[in-house]
Amino acid sequence: MNTKSEDYSFSKFADLDFYRRINSRLLDLSNIQDQKRVIDLGCGTGGVTRLVLDRLQLCRDSMIYAIDHSASAIKQAVSELDERRNAAVRFIQGDATSLADKIKEKVDAVIYCNSIHYVLDKEKLLHEIKQSLRPGGTLSFNTSFFDGSHPPESQEFYRRWMMRSLRILKREYGLRPVRSDKVTSRKHLSANEYSDLLVSQGFEVTNADLMEVDVPLQGWVDISGYSDFIEGVMPGVPMDKASSSLQQGASEIYNEKDLKSVKRHWLGIVATSL
Repeated sequence: MNTKSEDYSFSKFADLDFYRRINSRLLDLSNIQDQKRVIDLGCGTGGVTRLVLDRLQLCRDSMIYAIDHSASAIKQAVSELDERRNAAVRFIQGDATSLADKIKEKVDAVIYCNSIHYVLDKEKLLHEIKQSLRPGGTLSFNTSFFDGSHPPESQEFYRRWMMRSLRILKREYGLRPVRSDKVTSRKHLSANEYSDLLVSQGFEVTNADLMEVDVPLQGWVDISGYSDFIEGVMPGVPMDKASSSLQQGASEIYNEKDLKSVKRHWLGIVATSL
């Protein structure tokens, strides 16, 4: 995960109960409990690393390679897992698309939670992952940013949330997003497109799971404090002002509509390296 500063990291969202349940479900589908060498790719501040550890604790001689490109995220992950200091976890700073250069031995499984949508060159990513997996090893990933992530009944909330947040930004701060600073557009793949891509790169899809999640207000508030999300929806706006506007906008729409949650789809895929 991209954690450009501790103030605008992914850690608050990652600590939410519903988000842990989503990643736990992927790990359950992955059947990693008997694996000895596992890569937690895009480990961020260590939330998924902890879940992997819980499943490998009875497996002797296990090793987790926790990889993230953010030095600050890794530093926080080391601190968060301090009480598990005797566990076999090796933290590595590096990019997902240079995976084979960072880890020389073949591993049994790669876990990649809610990050694959950030990678523009997914073919290169999958090539790197396949190079790192033993034959028969598994890649498991999930994402909430794909073609099909927004149930039709949620569209009104997203539209109202963005419109309200932009209105607050202009009223309170006299600002508006700067289109020239728009981050590189990312194409959201569908579940079928992900499956086809995996097959083309030498994988067999063994499980494709679509999970419908009820996201509480706190989920939208916390994701509005994450730098990548902020830059995606309000490019060119100072982080503090954009975050405040998004959080206030979400709260107002929830209160006005008396919402308890808004539905979102999470895609989870497990594939075997052939």
